[in-house]
Amino acid sequence: MKQFNLALLVTATFVASTAQAAVTEGNYYGDTSDGSYVSVGKSDVNAGTVHTAGLAGFGVNATGIGTQVDFQGISGYSTSSYANVDWGTHEVFQFSAPYSGAPSSHGNMGVFAFAKIGSDDLWIGEWSSNGDVTNGSHTVYYFGKDYDSSIPSSGSVTYNVVGINDYSSASGGNLLSGEFEATFNGSYGTLTGSIENSNGFKIDIGTAAISSTAIISGSTAEASDSSGSLASNGDVSGRFYNSHEDLAGMVEFTNNQYDTAFGGSVAD
Repeated sequence: MKQFNLALLVTATFVASTAQAAVTEGNYYGDTSDGSYVSVGKSDVNAGTVHTAGLAGFGVNATGIGTQVDFQGISGYSTSSYANVDWGTHEVFQFSAPYSGAPSSHGNMGVFAFAKIGSDDLWIGEWSSNGDVTNGSHTVYYFGKDYDSSIPSSGSVTYNVVGINDYSSASGGNLLSGEFEATFNGSYGTLTGSIENSNGFKIDIGTAAISSTAIISGSTAEASDSSGSLASNGDVSGRFYNSHEDLAGMVEFTNNQYDTAFGGSVAD
């Protein structure tokens, strides 16, 4: 991998989990499951043709979260794989520090897996300090451009959705995939559905509410595998984007190893 400069984008000492309120910056919106580890926001790093300020970005906690770097730029330094999903494949990027040639300041930056949703600047992903989702640092996030602030007066829409949890590129990847069904009723709506990977890990979001401002919220998600239920009463949060063409969000459980980021686009 090429060497690049990410000022302040290091993690010296991790602190106790602290939730971050959803971030709205201009026409960008998103959230992270643990702001003490990973922040999201519009990027403020400019580096020639490599990094661009003003795009969807993230930051890693150092002495305090400040600098954000764009997902698009980081994707150029990441390992790309095409994970199998129900309707074909979906590209996932993985970035891990330290890497060969990296400055010492990048040594504790952690391990990322992230994916672009739709054709605009909308991203979902996960992070942990060493790639182990069971070590307590596992964090999921979503952030992107052109969020919606209203919903249709009526109708149902099916979305092809992917989800990231403990992602591995081996054997075609273990990206979760499935369908969500949104039912719109003007001032409210509902979102239902599930996503599952090739290992049998499944997230069912239960019945989540859709607000009049296109915000998704719920508290009845369940994580399971072939052995049965792993976690229940998970919190669902997210939003619709690009005139309801896309959606993105996350599911959070008491045990954060099951936390999952999700995103999808209207099914053809």
